[in-house]
Amino acid sequence: MFLDLRDQWPPVPPPGPLPESGKPRLGKRAERIIGLIVAINLALLVLLPLVGSPVIQAIAALFATLHR
Repeated sequence: MFLDLRDQWPPVPPPGPLPESGKPRLGKRAERIIGLIVAINLALLVLLPLVGSPVIQAIAALFATLHR
């Protein structure tokens, strides 16, 4: 007088293969373009903190000399 859930009846069929998505794969040109975009973004991620600090300091110095 208990509920046994270990064995399901009728047996559940095994899952089938997943359906393919309708999205086409990228071509060689598209892969190169995306790779170039990623490379540019990584370069900017590294370079902008180094370049940004002197630019901010120069703007601050410019405003400091204008307001004296």
